[in-house]
Amino acid sequence: MVFCPICKTDWDDDVTSCPICGRDLQEEDEEVSWVKLGTVGDKMTAELAKEVLKSSDIPAVVISRSGFFGDVGLTLWNVYSGKPGLFEVSVPADLADDAAEILDATLGEQWQRAKEDEQ
Repeated sequence: MVFCPICKTDWDDDVTSCPICGRDLQEEDEEVSWVKLGTVGDKMTAELAKEVLKSSDIPAVVISRSGFFGDVGLTLWNVYSGKPGLFEVSVPADLADDAAEILDATLGEQWQRAKEDEQ
């Protein structure tokens, strides 16, 4: 069996792309490789990025790199980096270029794409 990572639907082995969304299908045991797409500076923008990508059928994960104090720490300076707390946005590697285009159009300068060596 093969499945669609976007629709989460199983299909017969003879089907190569999802009839629902058009994405390429994967083997059930095939792992998806995730990459750090970029960073944003605040929680609201991070959630917006995640929702915009989700509405475009691109799964996304947001990780806070802001500190130890949960929501209280989000407005504090990160002790180790000397910069405001950042949120990392990660997506499946095969969808990274599409996701970057979407975030460029949606967020503009509110996000920064990760350098090749950071991914």
